[in-house]
Parts: sequence; structure tokens; C-alpha cells
Amino acid sequence: MPVLTYTQAKQALAKGKYPLFLILHGEAHYLSRKLIRELRSLLEKSDEIEYLEWDEEAVDADIFTSLTTIPLWLSRRLVVINNTQTAELKKYLKVSNPRLVCVLLFDNKLKKGDIPDAQNCWVVECSPPKGRDLIKWLSEEAAAKGKELPASSVEYLRFSCGDDPAVLAAEIEKAAVYLGSEKKITVDILKKVGSRTAGRTLFEFVDAVAEHKGRAALEIAGELLAQGNHPVLLVSMLSRHYLQMLEAAYLLQEGVAAQDLPSQMDVHPYVGKKLIKQLRSSSIKEIEKVLFSLLELDLSIKQGKGSPELLLAAFLGEVC
Repeated sequence: MPVLTYTQAKQALAKGKYPLFLILHGEAHYLSRKLIRELRSLLEKSDEIEYLEWDEEAVDADIFTSLTTIPLWLSRRLVVINNTQTAELKKYLKVSNPRLVCVLLFDNKLKKGDIPDAQNCWVVECSPPKGRDLIKWLSEEAAAKGKELPASSVEYLRFSCGDDPAVLAAEIEKAAVYLGSEKKITVDILKKVGSRTAGRTLFEFVDAVAEHKGRAALEIAGELLAQGNHPVLLVSMLSRHYLQMLEAAYLLQEGVAAQDLPSQMDVHPYVGKKLIKQLRSSSIKEIEKVLFSLLELDLSIKQGKGSPELLLAAFLGEVC
């Protein structure tokens, strides 16, 4: 029974190959669903098919009937079964129906012992791609839409969106639609069309302060506070970032090369580039002064020495 990666399964489908049974398991549901769509598209190219999908609430007898009954008027039946039990899985894999293609879909990663051996069956783990696999996958997603994704844009997406394929694919899709006939998805384009989630806005807030963009910092701070974020959280994020800036400044002063800074600090390369850029306008003495001001601000907020929002605004006015 072949055990394939997501990429291997996708390549096999692109060549017109598919099994009678396909077990998809893992947390990257977007990738699982994409393989199902590609399998369905492949079958529809040559046959008229019937598509059925069963959820966890379905009656086992109904599922079994859909697997064993031969469709009278159609060439193929594609059946997708969600999160079945191990006992049923073994039973379904024993079904012999020449017109059946069956996908057994699991939201979580299965253990080896949970996957019975079966004839004409692929097992594909759909987990979020990492490292080089993620870089390659992002480039392929952009290329599929006729776009180019430079290395800087890849780093930005990884830093701002994490490794969730669904989120990453959505950002690429929005950028592709926005660009129209233009080819290159730049960081500026991604920033223009990107979702302003709370996590991303926190990073934008920190960057605005570190780059002395007072008006932007005040605007984003107001948005964050309106979302229900406590001022202490904003102070904490700023303190963390300025400590990183201080560490980076000392390392560079000691002779660490700029390209080696991310590995020395154990941070993402995109973060390293931003720190180097922000250090051009801030000295070690200035960073230490900001850190002292942040400590005073944190104490003032916690001790109730004034409105937290006004205290934060006053700090931003002083620093920016």
C-alpha cells in the first residue's frame, strides 16, 4: 500500500493516476480538500460521475450501501467519508466495486497501527509544509495563478501568516486578483491586500513605533484597543521588540555579520532584516532609553496613575 506525501499524490493525479481508495489524514485540511477537488476533476474529465459525501453523523448502513451499489447510469461514483472509526475503515477497504472511488478523510494524523493494509489504496499525510517544502509550495501556488513570488514575499508570508496553507493560499489569491495582468507579488502588494488580523496588527504596531511613525502607531494602537486588547499587552509587545533590537545592536557592535544575525538570535530571517533596518535610526543609548520609558509606562498603567489609553498615547508621542 503506497504511502505518499501531498506533493507525490498531487503529481500522480496530474499524470492521470488514482487509486480506488485514498486515505487522507493530517491537520492541513486545505490540502486534503484540494486533493479531493483534483481527484474529482480528473474523474469528470473522462466520466460522468456521482459525488457523495458522508459526515460523522451518517448511518453506517447508508455509507456501506453507497460503497457496494453499482451506479446504473453513471460511469463512476466518488464517495468521501469523514472521520470514520477504525473498525469501519477496515470494513470499507474490503469493498470490491469496479465503479467506486472512495476517499477516507481524517482531520487528524493517524497512527501507523490505525491504517490497515489494503489493495489499490494510497495513504497521504496532509500536514502543513515546513521549511523548503513550504517555500516550494508557496511558489507553486503563485505559479498556478500565473504569478511570481520573490523570496522576500515568501519570507513575509511565512512570518505574518504562519504555516496554515489555507491562510497562505487566501493571501496569494487576493494578491493575484489585485494584480490583474501584473506578474510579481511583492511585499508591498501583500501588505495592501492582507487581512488585518489582531496578530498582524500587533506586529504592524510594533514596527510603526520602532520606525518612528507616530501617526500610524497611534492609529493602529486605537484599532487594537477597540478590538479589546489591553494596553499592557501593547507595552509587553513593545518591550519584547526593543529587547530584540538591543540584543541585535550589541551583536552587530561585537562584529556579527548582518546575514548571520537571524541564526545568532534564533529569529526568522524576515525579523532579522527588519531589526537591521530599524537599527539604522536608533542607537543603543536611545533603545535603552525607550526600554526605561516602557518600564515606567507599565508601572504607571498597573498602578492606576492615569487612563491607560492616555498614558500610552503620551508615550507614543514622546518616542515617535
